[in-house]
Amino acid sequence: MNRVSGQAHPALEATGATCGKPTPNLFIIGASKSGSSALHAYLNAHPQIRMSTEKEPCFFVDQGELESAWPIMARQPCSHDWDAYLDLWRGGEQARYRGEGSVYYSQAPHRAQVPARIAAASPDARFIYTVREPVTRAIGHYWQRFKEFQEPLGIEAAMRDNPLYRDTSDYALQLQAYREHFDASRIHVIVAEDLRAHRREVLAKCLDWLGLEPFEYTETQLADRHRSPPTSRRQRFPFVSRIRNSGLWSVARERLPAGIVNHLRAVSTVSFDKQQVDERGARAYLAQYLTPRRAAFEDMIGRRIPAWDPA
Repeated sequence: MNRVSGQAHPALEATGATCGKPTPNLFIIGASKSGSSALHAYLNAHPQIRMSTEKEPCFFVDQGELESAWPIMARQPCSHDWDAYLDLWRGGEQARYRGEGSVYYSQAPHRAQVPARIAAASPDARFIYTVREPVTRAIGHYWQRFKEFQEPLGIEAAMRDNPLYRDTSDYALQLQAYREHFDASRIHVIVAEDLRAHRREVLAKCLDWLGLEPFEYTETQLADRHRSPPTSRRQRFPFVSRIRNSGLWSVARERLPAGIVNHLRAVSTVSFDKQQVDERGARAYLAQYLTPRRAAFEDMIGRRIPAWDPA
């Protein structure tokens, strides 16, 4: 294990991290569209775990990269101010684990040096890496970015031209980045398909890995969360994306009544059924590219993932 020092977040260097507040020690690092939001909620139900009030603060992402990729979050103090970041666990100082779940933490090389920054701030941290069948995950990632007006290309062109989707589904690439700074025993892999089909069993294994007492979840606590809708949207006017990402809209969204905000969203976008889009070319390309990367990942974790085999 090689922990790199001197890679701390600039905010940590500026403050010296001397505020005396407990630091986070548990990170759900993605992958995007692999059930990390649901896992965040499930873990937060445990009495010895306090998850951050802002699910994805992205504090350890380079600020310039964050401003380019997610300007809305980059304006939030918790993304770059150490005190504001630690305030996400206010009231949970006595919890054994304080966790957060920023999926940008497993998008190397597009979000660079994240593991090194975490190692400098929280060298004894533990990580949960949620993964999903790689092709389906990449398709879901595309649709998320498309509805947020971050992806202008058609689906097959985007898969070929934008390596973000392929690299994020290259789980061996992402896992190796963390193993350069943390021992493999500090990283626990959860397969999204297993979590969906065997929720209690998967969570029980996760809690045991964390060294926590068993916890009996209620049915309400284990309810489905954050299911992607069958529809997506495109902007009706070319300036909609600029308005959405602006500071002016951030202020307006907080001050205007919810009904007005929803009306403005409705009149500025066009909804459509994603099933109307032919994904076959994109899926075929991704399958060819990602199949050997899946094998490399399975070798790294020492087990096959049958849930990802073709039906």
